[in-house]
Amino acid sequence: MLSTGRGSEQVVSTHRPRWLRLLALLVMVLVYAAITVAQTPGSESAAAEQELFRLINREREQNGLAALQWNEWLALAARKHAQEMARHGQLSHQFPGEPALRDRIAATRLRFDAAAENVAYGPTPAEINDEWMHSAGHRANILDGQYNAIGIAVARRGDELYAVTDFAHSVANLSASELEDAVAGAISQTRKARNLSSLPRRQDAVLRQFACNMAKSDRLDTSALLGRPNVSAGLAFTDPDPANFGSHFRNVANIATSKGFAVGACFARSDTYVEGTNWIVVAFY
Repeated sequence: MLSTGRGSEQVVSTHRPRWLRLLALLVMVLVYAAITVAQTPGSESAAAEQELFRLINREREQNGLAALQWNEWLALAARKHAQEMARHGQLSHQFPGEPALRDRIAATRLRFDAAAENVAYGPTPAEINDEWMHSAGHRANILDGQYNAIGIAVARRGDELYAVTDFAHSVANLSASELEDAVAGAISQTRKARNLSSLPRRQDAVLRQFACNMAKSDRLDTSALLGRPNVSAGLAFTDPDPANFGSHFRNVANIATSKGFAVGACFARSDTYVEGTNWIVVAFY
């Protein structure tokens, strides 16, 4: 369209005064700018999302809670759902054929162990936030201290903004070797708390496969460990948050009586853990 306008303007330019040509060019530039803005509503949505982000964290601050950190993976999950709400012209947490909230988040790269969602529509971010804060369930999500991450999406339909806020407790995204080191650290801290010396760590690469096999079968199983050379006992557990690994060793007698240990770890999803979890096996010697 612009190139056509320029062509037309060039054709008639030899018959018009210079000031008129400049005026025509200015009009064309303004028209083009208006069309460009109309075709990129994302800027309006982004501004609304950031305003909701600010308002929600203001509510948390006023209630003595830590601010939520913006998470682009959550925003991606929210964006897809906001677009669905705007397309249907109605509120819902799940439309026919659409994955549930935890599945939508799990489809991203985010590792998490708790999630919630607020949805609403309204003319402005302030009115949407006000509506949430006057609804017990929505308010509870905003002021829930377990959540540390947030993603917000806004899509326009007519005069209304359709808003989705996804909350989550985001956990560390560690590689298999980093998870195994975290388990070893938890064992060391547990022995230290009992005034015991450090326990020698052995390397057994097969244990990582044992952990992944548990994920595939979707159940904890230490039977395969007992067939390993010199293994006296085994421990298996799942936990999505590496920060909690120490809790799994508080009442384990082998922590004090064993002469060594080896660790295998695998992050994987299963029917039970659709969002994924850390599968851990520990062999005691």
